[in-house]
Amino acid sequence: MKRAIALLPLVLFVVLIGLLAWYNFHKKETYQPRAMVGKSVPSVALSDLDDGSTADLKAVVAGYNRPVLVNMFASWCVPCEAENPQLMALKAQGVPVIGIAWKDDPKATQNFLNQHGDPYVKTLSDPDGKMALALGVSAVPETFFVKPDGTITDKISEPIVPDAMDAVLKEVRK
Repeated sequence: MKRAIALLPLVLFVVLIGLLAWYNFHKKETYQPRAMVGKSVPSVALSDLDDGSTADLKAVVAGYNRPVLVNMFASWCVPCEAENPQLMALKAQGVPVIGIAWKDDPKATQNFLNQHGDPYVKTLSDPDGKMALALGVSAVPETFFVKPDGTITDKISEPIVPDAMDAVLKEVRK
């Protein structure tokens, strides 16, 4: 009996390690916070990259009679560079994409767009990250599907890859 009691901590430790291992192999691979889905885009003053004027994302989105993509990106972001050809393809298919440069210098943003192509119908600047914070952005790139009334209908928390293009087109054409 004393031996069984002495082995109890070892058995409990092995069971605990087994439970932790099971959890580790069965958890989600990525975490995609979706708190803003179903809500309106936040009202944050952003500056237009072209003329420096103040712009409101909700007013910009309202200028389109169909859903738009709002893409958070940065010139220093390697996945954003990899995503750019897919955004250019969406632009070529008539999908309005609004870009928001996150914590980026406007000159660096312009150089990035000149070098890699400009997929955006409008590019806004969020140098302090206030819009990103309000949207719950954890890292760039992140893309939001937004209706003309400003309601966020979906979110992609990773670069748009070629395999995702059909799903993106389907969602934006709803």
